[in-house]
Amino acid sequence: MKKNAMKIESLAQSVYKKCDICNKVKDNFFKLSVYDAKTQELLVGSLDLCKFCGENIGDILNVTTEPGVTVTEFDFQP
Repeated sequence: MKKNAMKIESLAQSVYKKCDICNKVKDNFFKLSVYDAKTQELLVGSLDLCKFCGENIGDILNVTTEPGVTVTEFDFQP
């Protein structure tokens, strides 16, 4: 069964703050939202990602990530 428990979004405008993955202060271009695995409705947490980390997470999850693209969803399969 496919589950949409995670969603990576490209921000309309970059935010200059610490990336939650590499802990460097950079422009953050992406937000990774993590939802409850059973219901896919309850937001459990989120991560702010710089361009480099966002593209790496996208590569790991086989998702195309580009700054400026509004929403990208992927299927999370444990």
